[in-house]
Amino acid sequence: MANEELWRKRVADWRASGLSAAEYCKGQEFTTGPLYRWSSRLAETARGEAGSVLPMVRLVTATASVEAAPRTAQVIIEVQGARVLVPPGADVATVGVVLEALGVAGRSVAR
Repeated sequence: MANEELWRKRVADWRASGLSAAEYCKGQEFTTGPLYRWSSRLAETARGEAGSVLPMVRLVTATASVEAAPRTAQVIIEVQGARVLVPPGADVATVGVVLEALGVAGRSVAR
């Protein structure tokens, strides 16, 4: 396995584990330093690749009901076939977590 592929797997496994870097590295053949460096390097590469293609997020505002939702101002975020309905007063941090889980946090947004 090439070095980048190996680190891509390690970083993905770490992220999926929900552990801190220190906890994840216990008993491993690597420490937190390389894990953080590779995580950053891979994220930077992904951001560069994402910048060269069309944005993955389309932001749409709506006042009409959407799939039996109440008739109030709301935001609908469509991401790679998924639709996230954000009701008025939604917690911004929670929306951020959802976008991060969908892999689009930090990318540019088309309006």
